[in-house]
Amino acid sequence: MFKLNVRSSAKLSALTLALTLAGCASGPHLAEKSLAQSAFFAGQNYADELNESGASNQWWQSYQSPQLDALVKQGLESNRNLQAAQQRLQAAMQQLGYEEAQRLPQGGLQVESSRESAANSIDASANAGANFSWQLDLFGRIAALIKAAEANSFQAQEQKTQLAAEVVSGVTRSFFEWQGNQLKLQIVNQQIAALTESISVLQARVDEGFASKLDINRTYAQLNQQKTLLPQIETALYRNQATLAVLLGQTPSQVQLSFETDLLNNNLIQPVTLNQPEKAVSLRPEISIARYKLLQQSALADAADAALYPDISISGFVGLINPIGNNLSKNDDGWSLTPQLNWSILSWPALKAQAKAQSSLTQAAFLDYENTIISVIAESQTALVNMKQSKNLHEFANQRLLHAEAAHLQAKAMYEEGQMPYLDLLSARQDALVAKQASVDAKVAFMLAKISTYKAFSGGWSRTLVQ
Repeated sequence: MFKLNVRSSAKLSALTLALTLAGCASGPHLAEKSLAQSAFFAGQNYADELNESGASNQWWQSYQSPQLDALVKQGLESNRNLQAAQQRLQAAMQQLGYEEAQRLPQGGLQVESSRESAANSIDASANAGANFSWQLDLFGRIAALIKAAEANSFQAQEQKTQLAAEVVSGVTRSFFEWQGNQLKLQIVNQQIAALTESISVLQARVDEGFASKLDINRTYAQLNQQKTLLPQIETALYRNQATLAVLLGQTPSQVQLSFETDLLNNNLIQPVTLNQPEKAVSLRPEISIARYKLLQQSALADAADAALYPDISISGFVGLINPIGNNLSKNDDGWSLTPQLNWSILSWPALKAQAKAQSSLTQAAFLDYENTIISVIAESQTALVNMKQSKNLHEFANQRLLHAEAAHLQAKAMYEEGQMPYLDLLSARQDALVAKQASVDAKVAFMLAKISTYKAFSGGWSRTLVQ
């Protein structure tokens, strides 16, 4: 189905070295250098032997479960975190609009009226007009704030994409965990029924003197050992249901699930299919979020540097001046135009300290960006290793079950022929029970490993989930 890329470790080392060298760089082009590192990362190949034929962005539909499809759709529509992310995105876009509007002249209408009395003389006046102020962005402070707001809006969009991927992966994961626990519950109940029936037969043999109480006590112990699994499975089932409820924006009691008997068996052979897996890793929302956060901090650093220089603006007024006296119909036109230069010389130490602080925050954001890339690489490679080992575990568990069940059948036949004591048969039955439960655990672990792989390579399909 797939192979691990044996060159990935060497490429990871090369990438780490490049990132370390880039981390020593600083200056006004820090953001551009980080984007160059992103381009380097995009060229790496971590899983070129994953199956790409038949790849689909809606990969969960390949499991052919209408129930799962409906749950994923509901999660994308009703998840509260996704809805909150949409509101944060709208707020970021509105904040961007506010920053862009700062390029334009600011001001408004003004109406004033006054009446004064001095030395028995009353003087009344009024004026109406419009005032404005236009800041000339000669040193790029407003432009830098616009870039910061733009980066923040892109960051909000990527956060929404990341949440959408987490919702889909979380719903699919919890759904398969629930199905696996239901299968385990079914197996345990079958074993309890079989042991109960065996105890009835064995009790009759004890009464007839053909079996000892030791045999029946050991069987009771095995029966109660199976019964102790029931509370654990029931708790796990409710936990799966509660997790799904949160993802679906519901309460646990509202989540209704049905057991699909052959769902796990039918989908174990499904390969993990991805379009351009190496590109899917580089486009992970986590990397984009860290990159836009870096760009935002870099733009804020530029704005802090620009605050060290003078603010140059033009303000003015245009309107009517109407001194109210004996002749109320007299109106005088009035206007003013005032260039202004404000330079906070005395605040220079404070502004300089603020600029240095923002520069440190930019360096921190760059380190976070590097760490995010390294973490995503590690996660993607870990997912591949986990899927490979889970596949091996599943195969070994199946072989174990095959031989344990064969041994149980042989032991049963030998016991019925009087060639084996009952305790040996009981031991063989216990081995078969444990092997069957381990086989189910291995199936679930293999399916969850596949889901984790889709999550680790979510840079492509996650972007089709949001508008």
